[in-house]
Amino acid sequence: MSRIPAVLLQQFVGMSDYERTLAIDRASRELGLSKSEILSQLEEFQNGQVKPTNSPTPTQPTRESNFSRQEVEEEGSPRFLENTHKYRFTYDPSHSGKKRQSEVNQAIVCPHCNAALGIPSVRPISVKCPACLMESTFEN
Repeated sequence: MSRIPAVLLQQFVGMSDYERTLAIDRASRELGLSKSEILSQLEEFQNGQVKPTNSPTPTQPTRESNFSRQEVEEEGSPRFLENTHKYRFTYDPSHSGKKRQSEVNQAIVCPHCNAALGIPSVRPISVKCPACLMESTFEN
């Protein structure tokens, strides 16, 4: 009989009766165990009879950045994006928002959260990011 991971058993302990019944049913299909086997292992776990096994911990995948780092730019200048046609800049559905969106001809990256922002070519420009709500002013 295979052992159910302690994390899963701990989740069962914290559930209400109805939730636990549904979760055990799902786990029995996923693990290929009968409900009675799962219930017996849960009972052993609650009574403290189960000793944790030393299973090898899975290795974490390495994190890769989705953003390419560009050369250092002047302070106050935005970081421009290429291929602006790939982005949809529709933040504000109001009439004035649609008018501003029709003037968009450049795309930059928000310096706070790296969200793509569509802006007109007018400078200086103050931009409020819809993703992080931080305001930035660009002069170049």
